[in-house]
Amino acid sequence: MSAKPKPTRLNALFGPEAGAEPVQPPQAGPTSADRTKSQRPNVRQQTLYLPLPVYKQLRHVAFDEDTRMHSLVMEGLDRVFAARGLPSVEDLTRKT
Repeated sequence: MSAKPKPTRLNALFGPEAGAEPVQPPQAGPTSADRTKSQRPNVRQQTLYLPLPVYKQLRHVAFDEDTRMHSLVMEGLDRVFAARGLPSVEDLTRKT
């Protein structure tokens, strides 16, 4: 014996016995990740895990200097590259 599905009010409105075709959900548009990839093909997102005190201090420095935390992280990367004799972020990202 197969169990019959329990009738509900939605079945009466949208089920096969209502005589209507099932409603298809609208097609989803591009996600934010898709838009980011198409608009910025030479940029990759990287998650940065910081201990809470480090995060708070970085946030305070960014606030005090009226800049973004991202800018400070990029400045730090420039210093890491310079200390190792590598090209700067600007040199790496300059369009030729």
